[in-house]
Amino acid sequence: MKVSMAAVSFLLLLSITVALGSKNGSSSTPCISNEHPDLSLLPSFSSGGPYHPAECCLTYVSRPVPRQRVSSYYETSSQCPKPGIVFITKKGHYICANPRDGWVQDYIKELEE
Repeated sequence: MKVSMAAVSFLLLLSITVALGSKNGSSSTPCISNEHPDLSLLPSFSSGGPYHPAECCLTYVSRPVPRQRVSSYYETSSQCPKPGIVFITKKGHYICANPRDGWVQDYIKELEE
């Protein structure tokens, strides 16, 4: 029996979504952890090569993280349903933030200096 790559990707995405929903109880409350519960791997396909999952923010942190705790950051993929900045703390926690928030833009400028 042949199964298309799109069907397999859909089922994988569905199982990840269900697993995250049952693990967190609610996807509307961002968790700050080194297990990345507010990040999700979404299927993305490009003409440049094989399948690569995109890491996306499901939720944003609701208040600023103390600046002295943040060591680095990266932007989520443009293939994600909404934009995101992932701050990495000195303890290795990953925190999703809204790139439109003023404090997020300030932290990015400071980290780039």
